[in-house]
Amino acid sequence: MIVKIILCLVLFAIGELIVNKTLFKYMKNYFVPLDLTAANKKFLGFEISVFKGSLERFVLFVGLLLNFSQVLIVFGALKIGTRFDKNNKVQNDYFIIGNFSSILISIFYTYCYGIILEKMAVIS
Repeated sequence: MIVKIILCLVLFAIGELIVNKTLFKYMKNYFVPLDLTAANKKFLGFEISVFKGSLERFVLFVGLLLNFSQVLIVFGALKIGTRFDKNNKVQNDYFIIGNFSSILISIFYTYCYGIILEKMAVIS
């Protein structure tokens, strides 16, 4: 069980390093949200936007690992609920592509986790 938890955390950490240094960095530069001051604040040493994105992908990843596919519904509801803030002017393309990317990345993490577990079972 400990090995599975460590594998989960290592897979997530490596994936987040790669994704945040490539895809989301490019998206942020391409779409440039209108209000960059909130996105550039620091939380636990990370930009708040990077922290929030990593947290949402971690919750999705763990939910999918535990076969709680309802986590996708909760994710959608929370994202829609946060869009109702009239003072927050986020570009629609940035919002939609970022959300779909987070879901796809979380599914990919879950898929990779399953493949690695299968390979570990064959070896042992």
